[in-house]
Amino acid sequence: MRWTLSPLSLLLICWGLSGTGAALTLAHLDRLDLVQTFMRREDLSLSAFTSTGAAWLLLALLAYAVGDMAARISRRRPRIDKAQINLTHAAYLTFAVNLILLGVTALWIATAAAKAGGLIHLAAAAYIDSLTTRDLLLENKLFTGMRLFYAALPGTACLATAFLCLGALPRHIRGLLVSILIGNTLALFILPIVMSQRLLLLQLLLSCYLVACLMRRRLVGWGWSLFAVALFLALWMARESITNPMFDRSTLDIGTQKLAFYLVNDMWNGFAPLAVEIPHTWGGLSLQGMMFLTATDGYFAHILAPRLEALQEVLGGGEFPLLTAAYVDFGPIFGAFFLGLMGFGIRWIFSKAQHSIAFAVAYAQIGASLLFSSHSAYLMHHNLLFSVVLTLSVLKLCNQQPGFQSQPNLPLFRSRRKQRSNSLIGRIGLSSAPKPLATAKHPHHERA
Repeated sequence: MRWTLSPLSLLLICWGLSGTGAALTLAHLDRLDLVQTFMRREDLSLSAFTSTGAAWLLLALLAYAVGDMAARISRRRPRIDKAQINLTHAAYLTFAVNLILLGVTALWIATAAAKAGGLIHLAAAAYIDSLTTRDLLLENKLFTGMRLFYAALPGTACLATAFLCLGALPRHIRGLLVSILIGNTLALFILPIVMSQRLLLLQLLLSCYLVACLMRRRLVGWGWSLFAVALFLALWMARESITNPMFDRSTLDIGTQKLAFYLVNDMWNGFAPLAVEIPHTWGGLSLQGMMFLTATDGYFAHILAPRLEALQEVLGGGEFPLLTAAYVDFGPIFGAFFLGLMGFGIRWIFSKAQHSIAFAVAYAQIGASLLFSSHSAYLMHHNLLFSVVLTLSVLKLCNQQPGFQSQPNLPLFRSRRKQRSNSLIGRIGLSSAPKPLATAKHPHHERA
């Protein structure tokens, strides 16, 4: 499990699957007419896939692996987190924070719906012309940075999952946490149909699964994994059937060919900047999230505008992937050095995640972004940074120092095997009810 969930493994899984999918699509391109149509629309050519691009991607992975290995060799024995969590306080606080996030999002939708003539008219407009509806929503943002509230929903869902994995919980506490998972999943299933931010649902599903595996220190919940895959594919098909109404095809045909196109498009974005001479942006992509959160993005966008505009010639749909963004920003030498530092830092967080719930929640969100890093550099995006800071802040407010006691088995993602003594769950103390948790009634066994 430890090797499978490590950051380098997640990165290799992502790029291996994406590269294989793109290669299979290009090998059977003559049978995929819609893929050809989408490629002509974005002006993608096969000449971008050069040996130089492949060499850089291999060098980038090697640089990341060197940083990862350096962190493994140099790390000290981590301290065990013996802080006690007031689970009642934590559940109520997480629920309140999540309610604010959902409330701001609902108010945003209500404001846009009022200008569209009502919620029914807004839904009808989304079905007829999703792009116009998206523009309407973006024009009616409540305040600057409001979309961070919407983008933080995967973070609170990940935190709720971590709390559900801590032990046998009182019914009302478990109800609050499950309601967070259900509410956020529904919100991120419905809104991306219009907003085209399906990565948020993917971020939620992946981070929740990763944090559950980290808490158990083993892969668990295969049934939940299959449900998550089905849920995301349902969202994908629904979005594509609405945004491509002119194609007289079945939803399944449109959705699968659009997915195949995205794999080719992502690889093209990864290769194209490496086939020609480009202007480097010196952090304009990799540090964009930090610029946004420090309100300096406008200043740097003005300075880097000519360079960013020139990059549009080597950018298809979407964004540059993580490994290529480092090259676009810093060039081959400094880009490799930047990736090495990134590998070192993420591996350090992963090692801490074995002994701390705070680092486990943080790494689950980071690891989820690594699993679609061939699509974008979401790892450095302000949405992810804000989400991580928010969840860590909630945990900080719920920690207490005294006390340490082992916990019973999980009520969620529960394993048939005996609890390992060195798991993360056994190292975290809880304070959630007047009577000791050791005397609490165990829930009935649930299939993972």
